[in-house]
Amino acid sequence: MSVSLGKYQLLRKIAAGGMGQIFLALERNAGIERLVVLKRVLPHLTQDEDFLEMFQEEAQLVAGLRHPNLITILEWTKLEDRHCLVMEYVQGEDARRLDKFARAQGKPLPVGLALRLVAEAAAGLHYAHQACGPQGQPLKLVHRDVSPQNILVGFDGGVKVIDFGVAKAAGSASHTATGVLKGKYPYMSPEQANGHAVDARSDLFALGVVLWELLTGRRLFKGESDMMTLRLVRDCQVPPPSQVHPSLPPELDALVLKALAPTPAERYPDCGAFRLAIEDFLLQHRMPASNAHLSAWLHELYAERIAHEANPAHLDQLAEDSDLDSQSNSSRSTTQRSQSQSAAPAVSTTPPRPAPEPRTQHTRSVQEDVSRRRPPVSRVATGLGLLLMLAGAAVILLRQHPPEAAPTPVPVAVSEPVSTPPPPPEPEPRAVILKVRSEPPGARVEVDGRLSGQTPLDMPLAANAPPVTLALRLEGYEPASRRVSPEDAPEVSVRLHPKPAAQKPPRRGVSSPPPPALDIKMGR
Repeated sequence: MSVSLGKYQLLRKIAAGGMGQIFLALERNAGIERLVVLKRVLPHLTQDEDFLEMFQEEAQLVAGLRHPNLITILEWTKLEDRHCLVMEYVQGEDARRLDKFARAQGKPLPVGLALRLVAEAAAGLHYAHQACGPQGQPLKLVHRDVSPQNILVGFDGGVKVIDFGVAKAAGSASHTATGVLKGKYPYMSPEQANGHAVDARSDLFALGVVLWELLTGRRLFKGESDMMTLRLVRDCQVPPPSQVHPSLPPELDALVLKALAPTPAERYPDCGAFRLAIEDFLLQHRMPASNAHLSAWLHELYAERIAHEANPAHLDQLAEDSDLDSQSNSSRSTTQRSQSQSAAPAVSTTPPRPAPEPRTQHTRSVQEDVSRRRPPVSRVATGLGLLLMLAGAAVILLRQHPPEAAPTPVPVAVSEPVSTPPPPPEPEPRAVILKVRSEPPGARVEVDGRLSGQTPLDMPLAANAPPVTLALRLEGYEPASRRVSPEDAPEVSVRLHPKPAAQKPPRRGVSSPPPPALDIKMGR
């Protein structure tokens, strides 16, 4: 069942959070149909003029960037009194999940294709870094959140950088929240981790981290806590890739380490130069690494998923997956909602258990349960920061492979009925405790817009839970927010900054007394 919203037919909800909902949608316009990704702002934010102004400003900023290696913003519109952002849909996978899936299958990304992936991302970033505004003025745009999760690899071999939400154009972004570093700590440059000014070479460093990890299969900067991760980034001790993975060509070390130099001046001058160095290396070593090679490798790796998604019937699952928060289906009853939510299967990485052999009746019930299941679906949605802080700029539908049907048992002749105990229930995903702290303590903690307590706060999360948005508020301090996930456990710490004191202008005709002398003591 789908829901119409103007010229868009909503097919499936991909994500939802404190700011909006993200849908896979079918656009019908003048006889032309295409799949798009549609982000709807939640109703309570439609009255927030500051938020809408910021939303539109960032949409316009990124919509002006047109490059094959950047996600495309198609439309900023209003449907049924709700603001919506429409983006291109790309069938594919983000680099982090791609790498994990490939290694789990025993087919890690070949060196040449890892270099191709990063070279394409570098091309998109270089274009964004060189972009100019309507009057021809350089925007000096810096992404600030380059990571494997924000590099989308299409099954056609195309590569797109997504999520320019914390990107900042020189002289424009006064809306950045105070009190928290922007971006993912393991992919920050040393200067970004130290709170210093950043330029395009900070994005280059982050892309170097992505390349190092794709080549070695290990995390470069990942401590047991945020503070430890930041310390690792600031120290910037980078082992050569061939030292970590001896099968890698040693000639590759210099290329990677130059991108990961501790200071910007020691790195490549820009992402264009980094890309050129990669292309030269591929040419010199005659590695098959074109976009066509990447596409062929992906089609082999994801053959089952691609075949499954080729069936249009698998797209229209809105009623089964989740409810639509809109006027279009407000008549649906609470009972229908609860049934719809309970019917959606939980995503599990554990393969289905085979049915027990002896008892036909019990086996039938297991088979019926398996037949009722749909292929589990999870999602990766990525997009324009505050626009899609929940998930990111373009969207990919991440599908687990359909579970195989339980084998039909061979009937066993027995003299007496055999009582077979039911299989133990599938283990629940283990929970992790994320400690949320603030300096000073006592800040109110909101998770995706809902109050959860005050700092210090122990926040339980399922190990497979999607990222959420934390907002910290304390009287007299600037609010702070950041995205967190179970990977951030055991602790997240945020320093809050005092609000500037408001100065009242002196009344006319009344002379102000001279300010008192300041008694400043310097600590030794």
